[in-house]
Amino acid sequence: MLQRCVCLIVVLMCALLATGAFAVEPVAAAAIETRVDLSFPEVDGLQVLVGDFHIHTVNSDGSVTSSKRVLEAYRYGFDVIAITDHGKTRAYRSARSMADALGIVLIQGFETGLAKNEHLVVLGISEDHQPRDAHRWAETPDASEAYYRDELKTISDTGAVVIYAHPHCGFREPIEWGIAEGIIQGIEVKNDVVASGWNTVASHGTHCYPFAFDWALENNLAVFANSDIHGPRNQASYPATLVFAQERSADSVMDAIRACRTVAWFNGMLWGPEKLLGSLMDACVTVRQASVSAEENYLAIRNRAPLSLKAVI
Repeated sequence: MLQRCVCLIVVLMCALLATGAFAVEPVAAAAIETRVDLSFPEVDGLQVLVGDFHIHTVNSDGSVTSSKRVLEAYRYGFDVIAITDHGKTRAYRSARSMADALGIVLIQGFETGLAKNEHLVVLGISEDHQPRDAHRWAETPDASEAYYRDELKTISDTGAVVIYAHPHCGFREPIEWGIAEGIIQGIEVKNDVVASGWNTVASHGTHCYPFAFDWALENNLAVFANSDIHGPRNQASYPATLVFAQERSADSVMDAIRACRTVAWFNGMLWGPEKLLGSLMDACVTVRQASVSAEENYLAIRNRAPLSLKAVI
């Protein structure tokens, strides 16, 4: 079904590392005890950052504060997150100091979309942008609500990137237009919160959007696996997006997304462009001949990634 899909079966290994205290607000200093180690080796001079780009807080329909979202991200090994409340961006301002203290790259964003149809996640929006008519965009310019093309153009003019979240509505004209205009530049292959609903497909032992992966390859879109989390984060096995960035900064992360240097990581699999996955494996796995005798040959295989790999020799 996925002619060009390269799926690498992996098993996440949650190695907990002891950390020291940080000069941050009391809730963080008291709560930080361990951090899951998800560090990858560099790939062709690029840092591999672990991200979640679809997160909600109490500022919309989530149940967790923005500062605690940053703390969760730190404890579970994430390097970069975007807080994407529905039609609101204020969570970014309240979480930024915590993110800076813990070394988490924080991307300003929000979620919006068309009335009763597509949901869109906006990443890298400017601080002075005021979202309009979230999830109520009109499909015609003569409606009382904001026209989707006008809103997408305004968002694009700020330098932000739009991704198609849990693509349950298929590939309708608004999405085709946004991609053709270079405004929609990414798509979720996996969204954790929708589970087996929202027109997901049973594939590779889970429910996801395999057709979105095909669209990504056909239309040069960045692939994402995001949590869309609303409640507390209480386990390490959430979907994640690997971002191949020049440096650990918001600008570099956004540049990597625009260049489609992302890999979706979920349910023991990595989904991404074949060339990028090949480079990742070359960086993570080394193989050498350990010893040779007349009767036996030995290979020494080293895995430098924070996950287990199944190899066929």
